[in-house]
Amino acid sequence: MNTYPHLARVLRASPLQRAQRGVSLIFALMALVVLTLGSVALLRAVDTGMLVLGNLGFKQDALAAGSVGTETAVAWLQANAGTTLDSTHADKGYSEIAYSTLDPTGRGIAAGVVNPVLVDWDGNSCKVAGVKGTPVCVKASPAIVAAGGNSVNFVITRLCAKNGPPDSTNDCAAPISTTTTTSVNKGGFGYASARPLGGASSLGTYYRIVTRTAGVRGTVSYTETLVHF
Repeated sequence: MNTYPHLARVLRASPLQRAQRGVSLIFALMALVVLTLGSVALLRAVDTGMLVLGNLGFKQDALAAGSVGTETAVAWLQANAGTTLDSTHADKGYSEIAYSTLDPTGRGIAAGVVNPVLVDWDGNSCKVAGVKGTPVCVKASPAIVAAGGNSVNFVITRLCAKNGPPDSTNDCAAPISTTTTTSVNKGGFGYASARPLGGASSLGTYYRIVTRTAGVRGTVSYTETLVHF
């Protein structure tokens, strides 16, 4: 009587049967490797998606926080309306003249712009690697701490060609107020027809407000607003 029937069957197995069992083991191991790699890839895809969604949320949060800087800048302009705005106040981030080539994001550095007009967001006097020529450095306002760990700075430029009052000798951007005379000649143009008179500016000078918000995970967001009083 055979005490170990399973061992006997194994011993009686032909070389072909043993080879088939070896091939099955190889395929099983290969399937296990494929399933493992698929699980790792799926995990990485989920992690990447969550990271992208998180960064997008931080970006939107930083963009919303920029309104704090804009509102602070508008409040400062309203509180200092008049002759105070006819000259530069660098400690407040205000310049009374416009810079047509102002580069608030600093992207012109990578493009090789010579003598760029930069904003000193980081308090380092615009000492940035890669700047060509001598940059014009516009100082930003002190940092404002906003919600969510965001830090906001702003810079205000009055859209005028030079300092001094925004009068007829100073080329300043301002809304155009047009008034018309009463018309007595409908359907045609004549001396008595309605037409703009003078194009006089009566709504105040434009001011450009640029904010930069530095948030968590290196998030940086810029906003730009034009206002007039």
